[in-house]
Amino acid sequence: NMTSTQRKAVRGLVAVHLVLATAPLGAELLGDFIDLRMVPLKWVLSSTLIPFSQIMLLSIWVGMAATPRRLPKILLAILATVFIAVWGASGEILGSTKPPISMVSLYFGHLAIMLGIFAVLSAVMVGTSLLVGTIRFTKDTDLPSAEPRFRNSLFALLVVSTATALFLGLVYMSRVESESNPFPAAGGVSPLLLAMVVFALNMLTTIWATLGAGHVKRRLLAAFLISLILGISMSVGTGRSLFSELWWSFVSDSLSVVLLAAVMACTLLWIRRIGFRLVPARAKPESDKEGCAPR
Repeated sequence: NMTSTQRKAVRGLVAVHLVLATAPLGAELLGDFIDLRMVPLKWVLSSTLIPFSQIMLLSIWVGMAATPRRLPKILLAILATVFIAVWGASGEILGSTKPPISMVSLYFGHLAIMLGIFAVLSAVMVGTSLLVGTIRFTKDTDLPSAEPRFRNSLFALLVVSTATALFLGLVYMSRVESESNPFPAAGGVSPLLLAMVVFALNMLTTIWATLGAGHVKRRLLAAFLISLILGISMSVGTGRSLFSELWWSFVSDSLSVVLLAAVMACTLLWIRRIGFRLVPARAKPESDKEGCAPR
């Protein structure tokens, strides 16, 4: 069981994210009162990066955190998504001259997108927890790593090569679909699928780096490098180019995935400090070990 200090740390983390969710509104209030040196800060606050990172954290909590009851977690996560969507749509609502009914529909449109992303990523996390393990509070902070199960072999090389080929194929299909689409804002199946794959891989590498057994700093460097590669792949897949007039769009889209990983990593590192770890699926919970211990 967690101590009172650890419970306070969890409550403090929740409070920080409640304030962090209002970041898009803060960017809107800044308006034109900032100079060019503050443009990167406004870009970070006004974009959907922070709301999306919080949705991804909720997906991890629902899909991988080991708790006895899953339904209350899902309901709380949905309520949190409703709260996050308010601030995600605040910029467009404040700058809109449309009637109130249109602004309400705009909010519910944002909410539907976020709930859809939350549902898909939560399902991915549930599947991952069945194969890899769960995130739970444990006093055994020196858990064995699950890495030896995936050794350097011909089978491992075949799996990695196949996964890489499928991902590159998805990037190519997404780019072709984006270039042939006369309305890029409407999106498409391949770009949407590519974005979901990038988000899922970004979440998994961040969990591996922060909550897995091993050298945390080295894993974080590897996770951020993977996030940058994923961001560049998504930018290429959506038709961006570093050599076009809108080169800054390519850079910002590539770095956005790294920022998502950074927000998740800071939160998960705090969770690690409290005493949560990624427990391999083959490892038994401490309660089971205590029940099987001889009296």
